[in-house]
Amino acid sequence: MSSPLHEAVDCPHRVPCGACSLLRETYASQLERKREELRRTLSAEGRLDPRQLLPTVPSPRTVGYRNRAKMTLSSDRERNWSLGYFRRGTREVVDAPSCRVLVPELLETTRELRDLLNGRRRFPFALRHVDLRCGTDPRRQHLTLVLKAEEMPETALPVEAILDACPRVAGLAVNLNRSPGPQVLKGAIEPLAGEREVWVTSGDLELRVSPGSFFQVNLDMLPLIHQRMRDFFTEGRVLLDLYAGVGTHGLALRDRFRRVLCVEGVRSAVADARATIRRASVDNVEVVASPIHRAVRRLSGEKADAVVLNPSAAGADRATLDLILSSQARSLAYLSCDPTTLVRDLAVLRGGGWKLVSAQAIDMMPQTSQIEALALLRR
Repeated sequence: MSSPLHEAVDCPHRVPCGACSLLRETYASQLERKREELRRTLSAEGRLDPRQLLPTVPSPRTVGYRNRAKMTLSSDRERNWSLGYFRRGTREVVDAPSCRVLVPELLETTRELRDLLNGRRRFPFALRHVDLRCGTDPRRQHLTLVLKAEEMPETALPVEAILDACPRVAGLAVNLNRSPGPQVLKGAIEPLAGEREVWVTSGDLELRVSPGSFFQVNLDMLPLIHQRMRDFFTEGRVLLDLYAGVGTHGLALRDRFRRVLCVEGVRSAVADARATIRRASVDNVEVVASPIHRAVRRLSGEKADAVVLNPSAAGADRATLDLILSSQARSLAYLSCDPTTLVRDLAVLRGGGWKLVSAQAIDMMPQTSQIEALALLRR
């Protein structure tokens, strides 16, 4: 019997879609490719000790892992709807009823929704995207319908029909987004029916995740990431979790520190983190509701022992890096979704007295060229 490491996966949408660019490449080759790409990127900033670069952390699942589907819709004059992804380099929608990376239950819901769209029910032409996600239980999903409109169109959304056709959708919402940019969700998300969030099991906690809050798309990887952080950090007084989102990392590491400060500027993520803390009666984690650059004065007074840094692809802003440089922290875990900005930020940190202990790719998105990386640093 062959090993999954030496098996290749294909998808009927591989060529027109192009998002999963490593399909038909063995998983062992994908892991080595990402390690080598991270090595090249890190080496561009300066000499890299080979011992600092660890093997890529593999995903337990190479298909059916993605817990969020952001899909685009298009319809012709005959009201034939397509539901899928943009063809590479174009605005043409590739219908994708067999996407290999989606959690199977999510994929089945997208098929049910596609059938409903192409049935007798009328949907507004302003419907442009769907944002479908699940937590730990894939049978309880949340669906946000995104309309390119400033107000609800005259053609009403068939809420009851959607819920009847998609039995795993436990909550339904709508977002009016006229922005021409790539951001699928922007502005207020108005609930229409059912639950307003999904829940993710993380250690001994259930994390609340609302539609507008960021969360990792591969839940299997979180325990692996947190175990590496846990092994790296010694017990201490204060942990700063910067760009904390819903508190994913700070809450997972709270037993290692007397206090944890989760700093986050997105309102929905702040509300989620606070709801989780209240629900679980966590008494040593506080959420600072502010962009980091506005909270520098407050945070400068904290005698932090360690820092978790998990910014967007844009990397950390200079105010955040200066905060870390001026802090008393001795240990830093930097989880990055863009090695290029990671290298840029590492150069600043190294110039301020930090040393890279190790770096390794985290295969958050198998079959794609996306590289997540975990860099561990000490003073």
